[in-house]
Amino acid sequence: MFIYLDSRDLINIYEKSDPCSANEFDGILREGGHKIVYSWLNIAEISEPLLHANAKTNVMALLNKVEDTPHTYIHSSRIPHLELASAVKAYVNGEEYCSVDPYVHRFDFTVDLNAQPSTKDYLNYPLAEIVWDLYSEGALGGLDRFAKKLKEVFAEDRALTTKPSPKKHFPTLIERNLKLHHVSGPNDDIKSFANWIYSNPARCPSQRLGYEVWHKMIKNVHDVPTPSDMEDFCHLECLPYVDFMTLDNRMRGYVSQACKAIQTKYAENLYRNSTEIVDSLLKLNNK
Repeated sequence: MFIYLDSRDLINIYEKSDPCSANEFDGILREGGHKIVYSWLNIAEISEPLLHANAKTNVMALLNKVEDTPHTYIHSSRIPHLELASAVKAYVNGEEYCSVDPYVHRFDFTVDLNAQPSTKDYLNYPLAEIVWDLYSEGALGGLDRFAKKLKEVFAEDRALTTKPSPKKHFPTLIERNLKLHHVSGPNDDIKSFANWIYSNPARCPSQRLGYEVWHKMIKNVHDVPTPSDMEDFCHLECLPYVDFMTLDNRMRGYVSQACKAIQTKYAENLYRNSTEIVDSLLKLNNK
């Protein structure tokens, strides 16, 4: 199983031994052949104390612990490119969409958009060293600014007087993302291509899920998102590619609504915290 924990749950296990120690968790993973999934976002979040002079967390020690655990890395920023390229190929050839593999073997590959970092030929490049190099180059921060910007975009979308239906607006999203992620679109009109994607939520699943959740959030005018909600939203792009994920209550609720609307089962892979994850893994291991 691939298990994606948010930064809160990573810290609870590796620093607070809650609900179990790092060594105990390591044993549970190894017994069942499971792996923790690290992305740019959850590693950047647990490394953020480096940016605060008064922080008490020993980030390097924490990173060494998480790297010792059975793990893999997901290149979340590249998922839209991979999904769209696969969709274009299938659409042009009259074939069914083929699922993509967004995983890479080392953290520095998640930093470069094309998964071709200048350090790719290094035989050994430990996680803590990568993060320290990013910090030294001033490339580690920016999560707060990004979340704030996303919140501003959210507010602008919610303020629209006339809101198009998700299905009607979807071609606009696909046209924008094709350009943004440097994917050559099909020769046919983009609207037909986008409608083909939209007709099956298994096509470009990460983009479709995020799109539907975004619209559910906009629709709920009584809920004012926080910057941390926006960070949680970014984790969602990994959900179709993992088996377990921890997410806070509000975002889980939106995902459940979205999954019900498009008849997918991703919400079944969501858990409230690492305690629920550990309990589920123990049950799997004991089968």
